Amino acid sequence: MKKFRFALQPVLSIRERKEEQIKLQYAAKIGQIVETQKTREGIIRELKNLQESEKQNRADAKNITMLRYSVAYRFKLKNDLLTISQKIDDMNAEAFEIHKQLIQAAKERRAIELIKERQIKQWRKEYRLNEQGIIDDISQQGFIRKSKSENYKSR
Repeated sequence: MKKFRFALQPVLSIRERKEEQIKLQYAAKIGQIVETQKTREGIIRELKNLQESEKQNRADAKNITMLRYSVAYRFKLKNDLLTISQKIDDMNAEAFEIHKQLIQAAKERRAIELIKERQIKQWRKEYRLNEQGIIDDISQQGFIRKSKSENYKSR
């Protein structure tokens, strides 16, 4: 009997590659989110350091120009913080969409795999039946030969 050949193997291979590509996209997006969060944490640390230094400067009553610069810088940091937080939210939304695509790709791949599993099961069943038929034929031929040889000997 022929070896098992899955007719939809090219489709399955394409679906597996598609799923792998989506996994790579998802991993890249998660990496971008992590890097952006690190940047955000750096801005938060810088803002805290600035606020601490402002408290110190106010207590020492340093010049007003420096206070103005520090206030402007603080506003810039807060604006950067808002911008980067929005960017993180947008990236999370993109990651969610990629994750949905990944789930869909996995479902599509699994559907083809289920078809393959059913076909393998059917092929094995047919193979066993064919093999059993061959064994039965061999046994029957052996029995016939044995019977004929006994008939010749008894004559």
